[in-house]
Amino acid sequence: MKLVCIDFETANRFIGSICAVGVAVIEEGHIIQTKYWLVKPHTAHNFFDPFNIMIHGIQPRDVQGALEFNTIYNELRPLLSDSVLVAHNAAFDMSALRHVLDLYNIEYPTVDYLCTYKLSRRIWSGLDNYKLDTVSRSVGHQFNHHNALEDAVACGKVLLAALAAKGVSDINEISSLIGMKMGSLYSQGYSPCSIRNSKKTHSRQVMTAIDY
Repeated sequence: MKLVCIDFETANRFIGSICAVGVAVIEEGHIIQTKYWLVKPHTAHNFFDPFNIMIHGIQPRDVQGALEFNTIYNELRPLLSDSVLVAHNAAFDMSALRHVLDLYNIEYPTVDYLCTYKLSRRIWSGLDNYKLDTVSRSVGHQFNHHNALEDAVACGKVLLAALAAKGVSDINEISSLIGMKMGSLYSQGYSPCSIRNSKKTHSRQVMTAIDY
């Protein structure tokens, strides 16, 4: 099964204002391919908020000669075929994908997806938090956080470490073990990735794209 770890960076508070995409493809337990695109945001949402720039370092000048997402999607779409998408705090990344596809009137792909944030909380108890950099450090992976490509690779490393921790090689196995239901995108909409509550009650946490 092909796993495609994906990460988006955005230009401003509008979640569809994608300015960078990173992808890491996993097959047979190894990252076999990576891709990175700088993206010129849609003209309706191309303002770069100083706060977002502070987070990811991407400036308007960096995307001046870049392609818009609808063109880049011609390269991205084949990677999504016959794959499962993986993201850390997938609620953000899947929402970003849906919003940018809506901007360009592009039909959603039919694809399942898994959230490594939810997965990590069930696999490794006792971490200070479950942000991508924190979980990555716990599995021995160092990276440049909020670079879309490095975040995608880190997400893949976390997933592979989680599989190893449970002694399985298939995401369907690990999903079953921890009570996770994968999310899905499809032409009519989407369903979220969810996980059954454990016996202990966890306090609700507000998740933002910047935190993860």
